[in-house]
Amino acid sequence: MATLHHNISGELTQELLAPGNNVKVSKISLTNVQKVSKCKVDLYINRVSGEDYGKFYLLKGVELPIGATLIYDDIKFNNAVYGLYIKLTDGATFTLTGSIDPTASTTVTGVNTLFLSEVSIGDEILVSSETRTVSAIASDTSLTVSVATTNTANDTTPDCNPTALVDVIIN
Repeated sequence: MATLHHNISGELTQELLAPGNNVKVSKISLTNVQKVSKCKVDLYINRVSGEDYGKFYLLKGVELPIGATLIYDDIKFNNAVYGLYIKLTDGATFTLTGSIDPTASTTVTGVNTLFLSEVSIGDEILVSSETRTVSAIASDTSLTVSVATTNTANDTTPDCNPTALVDVIIN
C-alpha cells in the first residue's frame, strides 16, 4: 500500500479513508504540529450498514502534546466496508505575549509580541473584541489576518484560540 499523508487543522471530524477503497491499514501515525497547544484526538472506524454496523473507536479523547507523535501500529483492517475517521478538538485559549494596537487593515502589528512562536496559520486571535483568523505570519511583530480589523482600540491582552494542527500518516 502507498503511504497516505493528511495535514488536518481545525476543530472538526474528517474522513481519512472512505469505505470501499479496499486499503489495507497496518499503521497510523499522528503528530501534533501546533506550536503552543495540545489537542484531543478521536480516531475511529465506522460502518453504516451490515451485521456489525456502528462506530468503533481506536483512540478516544487522547491528548496529543505539542510536537508529540503517536504511532498506532497494532492495527490491521481492510477498509472494504469501514471508513476511517478522525475528530480533532482544539487547545485552550490563551493570552498572547505583548500588545497590539490595530489599524483598519489585514496587517496586524504587535509590540513585544512573539507571533512566530505563539501563533500558527489558521489560529483565531481576539484583538479589541474582534475575532480574526491568521492567514500569514511575517515576523514576531507582524502577521496577516483574513479580514481587516475595524476596531482600532489598543489591546494589551490579545487572546489566541489555537487551531488543532495534526499530520496523519497511514501505512
